[in-house]
Amino acid sequence: MGTYELEETKTLNGLVLNDKKYEIKFEQEDLIKKVYEVNEDISNDTTIFEFSKKDITGDNELEGAELSVIDENDNIIDTWTSTENTHKIEGLVVGKTYKLREEISPDGYVKATTIEFKVENTTEVQKVEMIDKIVEISKQDVAGTELEGATLVVTNNKTKNIVDKWVSGKEPHKVSGLIEGEIYNLHEEIVVDGYVKASDIQFEVTYGKETQHIVMIDKIVKIVKTDLVTGDEIEGAKLQVIDENGNIIDEWTSTKEPHIVNGLEENQKYKLVEITAPYGYELTEEIEFVVTTDKETQLVEMKDMPILKDIKVIKIDSKTKEIIKEKFSFGIYEDEECNNLIKEVKSSKADGYVVFEDLRYGTYYIKETKSPSGYELSDKIVKLEINDNGVLVDGTLIEEIDSVYGFEFENTEIEVPNTGDSRYTKILIFIGGISAISLIGIVVYDYKKRKNKV
Repeated sequence: MGTYELEETKTLNGLVLNDKKYEIKFEQEDLIKKVYEVNEDISNDTTIFEFSKKDITGDNELEGAELSVIDENDNIIDTWTSTENTHKIEGLVVGKTYKLREEISPDGYVKATTIEFKVENTTEVQKVEMIDKIVEISKQDVAGTELEGATLVVTNNKTKNIVDKWVSGKEPHKVSGLIEGEIYNLHEEIVVDGYVKASDIQFEVTYGKETQHIVMIDKIVKIVKTDLVTGDEIEGAKLQVIDENGNIIDEWTSTKEPHIVNGLEENQKYKLVEITAPYGYELTEEIEFVVTTDKETQLVEMKDMPILKDIKVIKIDSKTKEIIKEKFSFGIYEDEECNNLIKEVKSSKADGYVVFEDLRYGTYYIKETKSPSGYELSDKIVKLEINDNGVLVDGTLIEEIDSVYGFEFENTEIEVPNTGDSRYTKILIFIGGISAISLIGIVVYDYKKRKNKV
């Protein structure tokens, strides 16, 4: 008989230890009643855990994640699929440590790192929150615009297993199957036509609870065919791009616009080969180039040298066939009527010829613009043709001598009458007589005019 203090020192698994102290007084007559009252009053609360699966905004519950709670021996205590409501577990053992593990993350979310937690001896609801982040991969061109149609693959850097595969669209792609702390490789499997295949990107999924952005940019390589002299773009050249193994990567015929090459990869070496030169141009040697990793449009220029000819016009006397060494000039024209002058060339007194230099393939017309002193100006127009057959003057091929094509142009000397001719003497006498009579008339008229004034 007497008064005692009752205290719970250990409770059943899954129950919260009752930390209250009870005073119990035993008397002979109500022993049974007191024991009954003690059993009624002393009670234990169950431990309650609330598990929340959220995205980085923390606003709403994230649905579709498969979650498990496991004990220290990796035994699964509970497993469930997250919904719009939190998940509750009762009866975890006070003082023990457990783990919340994400077995499968929702599509487009990273699998979160396992969370370890300890059960406290409290009647309050204990909460564990697990957040899933996002890794977005953006396929862009050099201008920063989303590039549609590229096939991309993410593989685990350690296992080499494919984690996700997709075709790029108008929006960045949220990668599925990633795990925090793991390293991955982003590879472009199929590139969009006209773009260079980008180098692989290696990235690590960080633990930071914020959206992680990975950007892969596809550049462009343009090839332009230009005139070596003018710099103008020229059409008609048949070109090929060949890789180091001799494979033809792309081939085309040049136009007035740059060509965007298909099938190239960054950090690879290629050759640009001219198979056929444009009409009127010499064949150019091949060009080696490397596709750089710079994220800007790369321009490769191949210059063709035009086929140029020098044409010499030699001035000769139509009768003697001797070279006339006097000053004269010729013009070269676009049209047969000689209205559109291209250029005019003057001779020196010592040469006896003029040279039209660096003439391209085409048809021209040559005409004398100033004759030598003592010669008539010729009205002859010479047709000059320069093409694959050679150089033709009025339809006749002419030969090249010392890298110059030359032809002769005749001039007729102005005729001077012979002073010993009797007919010429009579004409002179007649002209002299008329002049004398006119002079006498003028003198007489002047005399009379002055006399009248007096």
